[in-house]
Parts: sequence; C-alpha cells; structure tokens
Amino acid sequence: MLYSYYFDVEKKHLLNCHFNVLQFVEKPQGVVDVVFSIEISEWNNGVLRKRETKADTFSFPPTAEGQSKHDIDFSRVRYGSEKKWIFTVTNNKNNAQKAEIGLISQTANKNPLGVDIIHSSNLFNAELKGNNLSILESTYVPPVLTQTVVNNQFAQAGYPTGFQSNSAVYNSRYQNMEAKDFKQNFLESMPARSSFRIQVDIAPKTVSTESGPVFVLSVPGIGEISLHKTSLDYLPLGGEVSDIKRVIFDQEIKASDFWTTAPTSKARMVITGNGQGELTIGYNSKTIETAYDSSKEVSMFEFKSENNESYIDNILATYQK
Repeated sequence: MLYSYYFDVEKKHLLNCHFNVLQFVEKPQGVVDVVFSIEISEWNNGVLRKRETKADTFSFPPTAEGQSKHDIDFSRVRYGSEKKWIFTVTNNKNNAQKAEIGLISQTANKNPLGVDIIHSSNLFNAELKGNNLSILESTYVPPVLTQTVVNNQFAQAGYPTGFQSNSAVYNSRYQNMEAKDFKQNFLESMPARSSFRIQVDIAPKTVSTESGPVFVLSVPGIGEISLHKTSLDYLPLGGEVSDIKRVIFDQEIKASDFWTTAPTSKARMVITGNGQGELTIGYNSKTIETAYDSSKEVSMFEFKSENNESYIDNILATYQK
C-alpha cells in the first residue's frame, strides 16, 4: 500500500508512505501474525533525499466466519511547526499494537498538492476510507523521531553517499573499505541538543605507533578520539592535554583483537550523546563516559592514521528529535 504525496504538478517532488506485507505466520489456536515493513521517504527529481524504514509484526486472533481476519489502519500526519511527517500503522484488532516512523524535512514542510494511493499487492485487500491527512487533536503531541543521516554498508564497489578518501580501496571479498583516511559527511547536520548515535567498524590491520596513535577519529563539534596500544583517549572540543579522558586497556592491543575474517565486536566504535551534555564512547570493550558541548551541530566525522591501514565498515549515524 503506497500513499504518494506530490508537491508539484509533474510529481517530481514526492513524500511516500509505503506499507508492505512480508509474511503471514499461522500460530497455535488460530492466531495469525502479519509480518510487515513500513517506509517513509522523500524523493526529488528521481533522487532519494531521505528514508526511514521499520519492520514489525501484528498478531490477530481467530475471527468468526464472515468477519475480516486482519484489520489494519494507516494514518499520515504533517506537523508543520516541527517539520515532521509521521506515518502510523495500527492494528485495529488490538490498538496497543502500533508501528510509527517519520521524517523531519525542511523541503517537504508544506501541504502537498495531492496524493496517489496505489495498492498493488495480492496478499491483502485494501479499502479506502479517506484520503486526507489526519486532523490533529488540540492535545496532540508529536512523537520523537529517529532520523538516519548516514547508513553505509559498502555492499558494492565505489564510494557511497558522503564518503570521501585519499586512500580507501574497496575490498570485494569482505565488502568493506581498506583505508588510512576518510571523511564521512552526513546527509544533514544533527541538530544541537538532540540525542545521537554514531557507529563505525574500524579494524586496524597493523597497530604501529611509530609516528603517533594507531588512529584518530575526529568529530567536529564533539572532539577527538585516539587509539593507542594501551589506551583509548578522548580530547574534548577545544580542550588541552590536561583535559584528555583516558581508559587503559587490560593488555596491549594487537590487530587480531579487531579482525578475524570479519570485524570483531571490539572493532565497533560507538559514540552516543544524550543531547544534554553526557557523552559515551565505546571501543575495544572499554567505555569512556564524559561531558560534551551539546549546543553544537554535528555534520561529519573524519578518520586518519599515519601508519596503519584499517578495515572500515558499517557506518551508521542517527539522531532523535
């Protein structure tokens, strides 16, 4: 089921809300689970600008003959003051079961000219009860939305969106990059005072420290994270040597800690901020908990190593607002 809102007569600028049934699963006592995915996306001139997806499952009890077995409702909301589009799917047999996603968009923050409603699946029947955007109650509070600003998995050769490097070479065997440097620009800046999560798998192929740390990961607006043989260091934005936060490893690191035939769990760098000044950095099974300036936007991060090439994979960054 596709609701395709268009903002121009040529239908080049679109806001799509898509529901897709993946599977029906018969359970004991006549219960049926409907496994589905939902997606909300913005397109302009055939180019995908933003997209959020989610998979979920609704359970339906057995029904009497002649009654509908599966009753699912779709609502679409545009909340202009926060630039949000919200797509909600509700199980009408159990209103507690809901799936909700949304987009925060500057360019789609206006009323559409119209909507095309397309039903092309033979797995379920659809009945149109109304084709208008939902009317909001005065007490309506828009949900906090998770927004993806980069999701690069390196499934195919070539530099994905926002990825720049002077050294990166695609490894077709492992479907990742081998690099001494790269920049990852975000699709949009993470707003100030929003909670966020940045993750990237970094597996050094060697751990030489002859002319500096194993690597440095810089996040403008946050600070610098550097890996050493015996520690992980964090230098806050604008900080001095005396401001460094350090966690000491249990033993000196080696390349095999981070890579076997794929990145190990120790290779995943995870940086999270709560939007209120609390920062957590995790790598090599160690964690730094410290403070940061949440008043800054975050729009990219940069990786550099003087001596060591690393496997790079699974770059994902999200924020909530």
